[in-house]
Amino acid sequence: MNKKGRTAESGRLICLWIGTFICTMVTGVYVYIFYTSYKEQIPEWNALAKETFVEALNLEVQKRGDIVVPFVAGDSPEVKTLETPFKSPVTLASKYGTHRYEIPRVKFDNSLIKDTERRMLLSYVLEKHPLDADALNLFWDSLLVEKSVAANTGIRLSTTDLLKKTSTVYSSDSIKVLQGDSLLSRYIGFRCEVGVTGFVSYDWWRVLKVWPPITILLLLWFCFFLLLLYYKQVSSFLRQRLVKKEIVVCIQEKKIIVERKMHLEEEAGQTGLYELADGTILDSEKGILTNGEKTRQLRPQVIVLLKLFLRTENYRLTAEEIDKELWQGKGKPNQLYGVIHHLRESLKGISSLVVEYRDEHYCLKMPHSIEKNTEKG
Repeated sequence: MNKKGRTAESGRLICLWIGTFICTMVTGVYVYIFYTSYKEQIPEWNALAKETFVEALNLEVQKRGDIVVPFVAGDSPEVKTLETPFKSPVTLASKYGTHRYEIPRVKFDNSLIKDTERRMLLSYVLEKHPLDADALNLFWDSLLVEKSVAANTGIRLSTTDLLKKTSTVYSSDSIKVLQGDSLLSRYIGFRCEVGVTGFVSYDWWRVLKVWPPITILLLLWFCFFLLLLYYKQVSSFLRQRLVKKEIVVCIQEKKIIVERKMHLEEEAGQTGLYELADGTILDSEKGILTNGEKTRQLRPQVIVLLKLFLRTENYRLTAEEIDKELWQGKGKPNQLYGVIHHLRESLKGISSLVVEYRDEHYCLKMPHSIEKNTEKG
């Protein structure tokens, strides 16, 4: 694997660890907040469920309030108090004979109605018109919905007849709810013979407003996996957007200069690039002289002459050699002096090299190597 591949794989691994950490932290914080909120609200929901359960049961009983019940009061005087006292056992005569019935104190304390006469009336009414578990459950559920509590409810009705046999019925679709603990029970009748027990459970996704945060979490994880899947494409796009100028100005420029310095003599003919002694670059194909940010366009004859200097040993040329190269030996002195003048002007301000005439040779030299002499041309 090359260096670029190792760098990409390393970046992908770092992205994996950072992304996993962030997504896990966000998910963990939300789960903690949700769990705490859920636990704190359960007691409040249970209180509302108990309140609506008793309300629904009272309303169901009141629906039977217009039923006529034959009732005969005894001649014996009876002392009553504001609070009905607990009495057990009780004696009751019916078509099955006279029997004594034990009433557990817990049932009496949780009676829907404690008044003795009303309990006796309810025993008769509920025997003729018993409660319906499904109807009561639907009524209870509707009251909870009005109070903005989304709960699963269930009802169990237990009835003990005059022969002390107990029968039990359940509301439909409440098997799952009935597996948990009961919420509360209420008892109706003279013998507390009708027991109504309510069951409730809560689905957190229905009770709490969780779908918007869950959607955000799912989108967060989805974006994270997309980033891992298309990591190379995303990182390449970001590099192009963020470091495009840096690549063009810095990296490319340095690469060209190094190549010119190392391969000038071997590849100058192929690339058309020449480097002068002071680092000035001649692009013979474009006819441009470059030194840092300075550039200058050269005349064609000046380009040929400068290339001739660079290819000659010690950068020395005679007038005959220049004439032969530029004009095939048919040039005139003023043409020679003119092209030398143009070369000198082209070098000024962009290169520290100068053209000097010495010992019948034109020399391309650095200024510190030039001795005092009499210039010709």
